[in-house]
Amino acid sequence: MYAIIVGAGRVGTAMARWLIDADQEVTVIERDARRCETIEDELGNITVYGDATESTVLERAGAQRADALIATGRRDDENLVVCQMARHIFEVGRVISIINVSEHVALFNRLGVSAPIDMTLMMTEALQERLGDLLTENIGGI
Repeated sequence: MYAIIVGAGRVGTAMARWLIDADQEVTVIERDARRCETIEDELGNITVYGDATESTVLERAGAQRADALIATGRRDDENLVVCQMARHIFEVGRVISIINVSEHVALFNRLGVSAPIDMTLMMTEALQERLGDLLTENIGGI
């Protein structure tokens, strides 16, 4: 599988590392040159420097042959633009995006993002799960 990850923050870098460990081919697009250097030092020559909302940058990253694109940016509008370009210009089969504002989930679904991931919901559920046992213990001890 060939995957393009947009954004080399914590999530993007962790995904790249996970895919590399699974012997998958990965390219990370990042607009911060220093971040690209850090990724290159950690994971090898896998970065493309630039703004993924520009089709030339996606093309340099090999979007025309990508099996998946994962948008991990902090801005939902940019993630959505990148996903739309990947899907409709480059015909990427699987388009996944982090969604930072829960109210945007319906829009991402409506516009054909394969797997919109609501970060707020995911974090809330994880916290509730971990606090559930503690709440049960406190209620039972009353």
